[in-house]
Amino acid sequence: MRIEVREHGAFAGNVRRLPLVIETDDLEPADARELEELAASLPAGGPAGHGADVMRYDVLVDDASGRRTAAFFEPNVPEPVRRLLRLVRDAHRRA
Repeated sequence: MRIEVREHGAFAGNVRRLPLVIETDDLEPADARELEELAASLPAGGPAGHGADVMRYDVLVDDASGRRTAAFFEPNVPEPVRRLLRLVRDAHRRA
C-alpha cells in the first residue's frame, strides 16, 4: 500500500510541505499493519476549515482496491486520522 500525505495552510496559507510518501511494504510488519488498517478505514474527509490559517491534510491511499483521497482540516481531524498522520511522519523520518 502506498500512502501519501500533503500538508498545507497556516500563516495565511503559506505553509506547503513536501509530500510524505510511505510504501507499507518497506516498513516493519507491525507498523505496516497498523497503517494499512487506519488507511483502509479512512473517512471520506472532514468539514472544511474556516480562514486562511487552517492546516489542511490531504491523504492519498493507493492499494489493491484503487486510489482514494480525503482532505481534513484543523481542528476537525478525527483521532484515527491524526494517528495515521503521526505514523506516516514517523515512518518518513526513519526512512
